[in-house]
Amino acid sequence: MNPTELLNYGKGQLGERNLNDARILIEHCLKLKPSEFYFSKKSIKTREKNSYQKLLDKRKNGLPTAYITEETEFMGLKFFVNKNVLIPRQETEILIEEVLKLLPTSHFPLPTILDIGTGSGNIAISLAKYISDAKIIATDISKEALGVAKKNAKLNDVSDKITFLQSNLFNLLPSTFYLLPSFDLIISNPPYIKNSEIKKLQKEIQHEPKIALDGGKDGLNFYKKIVLMSRKLLKKNGFLMFEIGYHHSQKIKKMMAAAKFRNIKIVNDYSQQERVIYGQNSN
Repeated sequence: MNPTELLNYGKGQLGERNLNDARILIEHCLKLKPSEFYFSKKSIKTREKNSYQKLLDKRKNGLPTAYITEETEFMGLKFFVNKNVLIPRQETEILIEEVLKLLPTSHFPLPTILDIGTGSGNIAISLAKYISDAKIIATDISKEALGVAKKNAKLNDVSDKITFLQSNLFNLLPSTFYLLPSFDLIISNPPYIKNSEIKKLQKEIQHEPKIALDGGKDGLNFYKKIVLMSRKLLKKNGFLMFEIGYHHSQKIKKMMAAAKFRNIKIVNDYSQQERVIYGQNSN
């Protein structure tokens, strides 16, 4: 049996829809690079097939592939992930793409950025990687998540550009940040699932940390708090940017307008779902 034949075996276990997962698990099991897979003539040993079967069993029980391999990709970068952090999604890349469009045209030569609820660090690390002079503070309430984020910052060679702080939203930020507006951008992908809907989510998502999913009764708990506090921390014309659920855009837009944010815009993702909202501080 060679890797291609093993892939057919895996497809039989996971189904056509999860063919990519079956391939990723083989690459992980055999320590093959993606570019090597289809050219490999490696003969699969019994113990390797048995190891692969154990990975397939985990996947069939609903464990996400990224948790099995402890690796995922975001913005072309590699990230370590485990059960302590939400797995970065491709649609969240829209956040990064919008920042990269905004900051160069907004007269922020040395942008200062606050990432709230950093999780794996994917947002902060991507911004640090692609904005050469950015200075970033990244916070999370979870000590375990911050451990993952720090590991990823080191993995992607940006540890010197990011300060990680354990904080429940703004609670433990240094008081000096409040004396003078400190940030050009505050960005967050907060929990936005209604708590009544979490148990209805697909089996894979049930394995991810509830704290990173639960947005309260209406899914808007964190937006309400972040919108109000951001006004005090953003410089004049600084941006507040969120990832949002498809059904939240108008409510969050009203929140931001009531807090005197201006030039509020909603951006769709590649599936034409409303995914990002941002506005500028009028102070």
